[in-house]
Amino acid sequence: MLSQTLKHDLIKAREIKLIKFMQSRAEKELNKYKYHLSEDAKKRLRWLYILYYEQAGNISIAANKIGISRQWLSGIKKIFENSNRNPRSLEPKSRAPKNTSKRSSLEKYKEDLIIKIRKEYGWGKDKISAYLENEENIKVNHNTVNKYLHKHKLISPKLSLKNTMAIAKKKERETSLKAKFRPPSEIKDYKPGALIEKDMKYIINPNIKEQYKTKNSFRYQQTCTDSFTRIRTMEVTKNFDSQTVTLANNRSLKRFPFKVACYNTDNGSENNGYFADNLQDNDNFHFYSNVGTPTDNPRVERSHLTDEIEFYSRGNIYSNFSQQDEALSKWEYIYNYVRPHQALAYLTPMAFYELWKKNPEEAYQITEKWQSYLRKQSKRLAKARKIKKKEQIEALMNFIDSKLEGKSDINKSKLQLINCQLCSVA
Repeated sequence: MLSQTLKHDLIKAREIKLIKFMQSRAEKELNKYKYHLSEDAKKRLRWLYILYYEQAGNISIAANKIGISRQWLSGIKKIFENSNRNPRSLEPKSRAPKNTSKRSSLEKYKEDLIIKIRKEYGWGKDKISAYLENEENIKVNHNTVNKYLHKHKLISPKLSLKNTMAIAKKKERETSLKAKFRPPSEIKDYKPGALIEKDMKYIINPNIKEQYKTKNSFRYQQTCTDSFTRIRTMEVTKNFDSQTVTLANNRSLKRFPFKVACYNTDNGSENNGYFADNLQDNDNFHFYSNVGTPTDNPRVERSHLTDEIEFYSRGNIYSNFSQQDEALSKWEYIYNYVRPHQALAYLTPMAFYELWKKNPEEAYQITEKWQSYLRKQSKRLAKARKIKKKEQIEALMNFIDSKLEGKSDINKSKLQLINCQLCSVA
C-alpha cells in the first residue's frame, strides 16, 4: 500500500504535468506570437482553450469544468475577443488606487533635504535615496524621491519625453516586424532568402564638375546581397529618397530566384519612412545595423569593394544614365553567373544556389569550412597584435616604473623600448 504522502505527491505531479500539457496546447493555439505572459494571464489562456477547443464555446459547461462562475468566464471571453484575441489583454488590471491624494505625505524636512541634495549635486532618485539612508539614516524609497523631484519640476522634460518615446517605440516593436538591432548570426547562413543585406554605394557623376561635392555630384547604387548564396541585385538611381529606393528595391526583388524573409540595413534616411513601411506591408522583418558599424553588414560592404576594383576602376563610369544602368546590369550578370566566389569554394553564387537545391548538406559544409577559416584568421591576427616576448614586456615595465617613480634613468628605459621594437609590435 502506498502511503498517503506518496499518493498526494503522485497526484500533485500528475496535475502539474496536465497543466503543463494544457498550457503548451493553449500557447500553440491562442498565443501564436509567443508574447510573454504573467502566470495569471497563462491561467486564463488555459481556461479559454478549454472553452474554445474542448467545450465548443459552451460557457456554462466550460465554467463548471474549470470551477469558476459563468459570469467570470464570460467576462474574460468578452475582453479577449474585443482585443482581437490578443493574449496580453488577459493580464490582470493594476490594483493601484486611482486617487492617491489622501495618502500621508513625506515630512517637510525630508522633502527639503531631497530638493537640497538634487540642486547641490544633480543626483538621480537612486543616488539620493542611497545618500539619505547612508548619511542621514533616513529611509525614503527611490520612487518617492522621484515623485518629489517631479513635484518641484527638477526633472528635465526632455528626459521624460525621451523615456515616453522609448516606451512607445518598444510597444511598436511588439506589434511590427521591425527591430533596431542587428540580425542574429545564425540566420546569415541559414537558407537562401533568410537575410538580405542592403546598402548604398556612391558613384561619381562625371557630368557634374562642382568644386564642392553635393548630392548632385553622385549617382547611387542600391545593392541587395543574399547573405547565404551571395546572389546580388544592383540598381542605379539618380537620388536616394526613400520612395525612389523603395521602387528600386521592388524591381530588384523580382530578380531573386527565391522569396525574401528579412532585411538588414544601416540607419540611413533612405531605409526608413516609405521603405520601412513597404517592408512591413510585404511581411519582411527589418533589422538595422548599429550606428557607424559597417561590420554589421559585412557581405554587402565587401561586395562594394569588389565593385570598385573589378568594375568602376576599369572605366565603367558613364556620362549617360542609361548606359550606366545597362553596364551595371551586365556586371550583375557577371557577378552572379560568371565570377567565382572564394567563400563559396570558388563556385559562382548561382551555381552555389543550384547546389543547395540539389544537395543542401554539401552547400552547408562549404559555408562552415569558410567560416572556420575566418575564425582561425581572426585569432591569428589578434595574437599578432599582442606583446608576447618577455624582453618587450620587461622593457615596458621598466619604462612605467621610471616614469611613475621619477627615476633618473628614464632615457635608458626609452632606449630599451626603441631597441626591442615595441611600437612596431603594438
